[in-house]
Amino acid sequence: MIDAEATLDFIGGVCGGSVTWADVSLDALNSENTGRPLDLIQTIRFDKVEDLFDHIVPWRNDTVLIDNIDYIFRGHGQESYKLVPTALRPELNDWLWELVGVPKPTDNQWQWDSCQVRAEYSLLRNFYRLADRMGLEVPLSPRIRRNLAANYHIHGGTLDIPFDQRWISPDLHETASLAQHYGVPTRLLDWTYDLYVALHFGFMDAIGKDGFLAIWALDKEYLSSLNGTVGRVNVEFITPHYASNPNLSAQQGLFSHWPIAVPSMQSMAEHLISGGQATLVDRRPLNELIEEQLGDDPKQNIFKKFVLPCSEAASGCEILNRLGYGAAKVFPGYSGVAKQILSRSHLRAVPTRTSE
Repeated sequence: MIDAEATLDFIGGVCGGSVTWADVSLDALNSENTGRPLDLIQTIRFDKVEDLFDHIVPWRNDTVLIDNIDYIFRGHGQESYKLVPTALRPELNDWLWELVGVPKPTDNQWQWDSCQVRAEYSLLRNFYRLADRMGLEVPLSPRIRRNLAANYHIHGGTLDIPFDQRWISPDLHETASLAQHYGVPTRLLDWTYDLYVALHFGFMDAIGKDGFLAIWALDKEYLSSLNGTVGRVNVEFITPHYASNPNLSAQQGLFSHWPIAVPSMQSMAEHLISGGQATLVDRRPLNELIEEQLGDDPKQNIFKKFVLPCSEAASGCEILNRLGYGAAKVFPGYSGVAKQILSRSHLRAVPTRTSE
C-alpha cells in the first residue's frame, strides 16, 4: 500500500520543493492504492494564473482536459456560485414572474413544480412568438405554433404539451437553448466544449471582485455512458444547431438539463383533493442532484473545479487575449470587436499584480 502524502513528500524532496494538487492528484494515488472512495468533485487550487495555464496545457500527461472530448466546462466569477439554472435560482424568482407578466402565485404555490413549469413555458412561448413576428429564424415547434395567434396559452388543461411527461420536452430543446443563450431564464445550464471559453467568462466575471473564481469541468462522456444502464443519471446534454447561431458556434456552447415529470392539472387536482401534497421545485445544484443518484462512492471524479484568486482574473484575460480568446473570438462580429477594445480600460482599471 502506498501512502499518498508520503509519496508527495518524496517527490517534493526530489524536485527540491513542495508539491501541490496542481502537480500530483492525491485522488488518483489514494483511490488506486488504498481503496478510499473518490470524491465527486476534485478541487484544485492555484495561487497564480500562470500555474493554472501550466496545469491545463495539452502536452501534460496528467491533465488532458483540452484535447479530451469527455469534458465540458463552465466559468464562475465567484467560487460560491452554484450550478443552478437561472429559472430555478430562488433569488431570481420574483424577476422570473415579472417577465412572465402575471401575478406571482400566492400561498407558496409559486414553489409548486406545476406553477414553475407554467412560468417557464410562458417565457419560452413569448420568446418564440416575438422572435417569429420579427422575422427571425426560430426552431420548428408544432405545438407552440398550433395556437401562436393567441396572446396567452396556459401550460395545463388545454395546453398542447402532453402532461405526465418530461419537462423540458425534447421538441422544445432547441427553443429553450436559443432563449437561454440570449438571456431568457430557463432550467438549462450553459457549458462549453472549449476550456478557454470557460476561462474567458470566468475571468471577465471575476474582475473587480474579492475572493476566488472557479472553473468547472464536468465529465459528460462518463455520465452519458451510463444511459441504458441501471446506474443511469437523469441529466441530459443538449447541443443545439450551430449553423444559425454564430455566437453559440464560436463559444462551442451546449447545455445540461435535469428533466422532471410534469403532472396534468386533472391528476394534480385529484392528488390534492385526496390529501396529497404538491411536488415542490427542486432547486438543488447539479452536483448535488448527480451525487444523490450516483451514491457516496462514484467510480471516478465527475467534476473538477479549478479555483483561483479573483485578483488574478485581469492577468488571465490578458493571457487569453494573446491566445486569441478575447471578446472578438467569443462574440464574432462588430459587437465582439468593440467589446474587446472597450475591455482594455476595464482591465487597466484593475491594480496590476506586483511581481514576486
